[in-house]
Amino acid sequence: MQTDLRPQPPPGDDSLIPKICIGMPVFNGEKFIREALDSLLAQTFTDFELIISDNASTDGTEAICRKYVEKDSRIRYVRQAENRGAAANFRFVLDETQAEYFMWAACDDLRSQDFLGINYDFLRRNPDYIASTSPVRFANGTFNPVRMGDRSLDDPMEERVVAFLECWHANGRFYSLFRREALLSVTTLRHENYLGVDWAIIIELICIGKFNRCNLGEVFLGTGGLSHSLNIFKVYRKGVLSWMFPFGKLTAFILRLSRNFTPRNKIIVLRRLIMLNYRAVVGQWIYEIKLLLNRCFGG
Repeated sequence: MQTDLRPQPPPGDDSLIPKICIGMPVFNGEKFIREALDSLLAQTFTDFELIISDNASTDGTEAICRKYVEKDSRIRYVRQAENRGAAANFRFVLDETQAEYFMWAACDDLRSQDFLGINYDFLRRNPDYIASTSPVRFANGTFNPVRMGDRSLDDPMEERVVAFLECWHANGRFYSLFRREALLSVTTLRHENYLGVDWAIIIELICIGKFNRCNLGEVFLGTGGLSHSLNIFKVYRKGVLSWMFPFGKLTAFILRLSRNFTPRNKIIVLRRLIMLNYRAVVGQWIYEIKLLLNRCFGG
């Protein structure tokens, strides 16, 4: 049975719908979630709701979240009866709001206090952009708009897709502030779950509109998640083809999407997808060999 802690507004009263919804999917986040929640609740822009979807955590996450609900009426805590999987949990928090703007927040990420205000103000003043973020880095890294995958993409649509694929990056855009209407139109978000699906979601959004990176504000991504580990290849590996083409489904998706691109851009996209899969093949083999050596020699 799903449990839901939230204030109950009168039905049909749109005036009570906040401008922004922050969705936080979490599973066993007790080590990090306090800091992440404090970072969000300290935002200078205050007209938001925070929906936490707990994927049946087995640690102290539930107790922590319930204490925060008691302290701040903007928080809604939902505990899932069973672990729905990460993809379904990310979709759940998006579906639970009517706010005009939406943002995912991982339970180990931090944001500067001005993040929401800066990016909300930009989107409000620039209706041709569908997402905006601030400079992103890992908690132990440096700001690099290319390597972190957060630089502005405001060229024509084909060029935006080509630019997105310029290198293997951290996809910092995934934790942008979005127009919720744009997110709801993304088919990949609804029906797919494979290695690189977060890239596919952003690429589908890039085909809809432009992405902005403000000069102000900061985002610090945690490093404790699966996406920051080469073990992610094992989680998504399905048979022999996954060893040869780890990003096979992502590759097929992008090739379908780019079928009407100019010949030049088609070639660039194909070359970059080949390189992406090559790097993944090398990376996963190195990782597996290291694991084997550790098991054999205890190093």
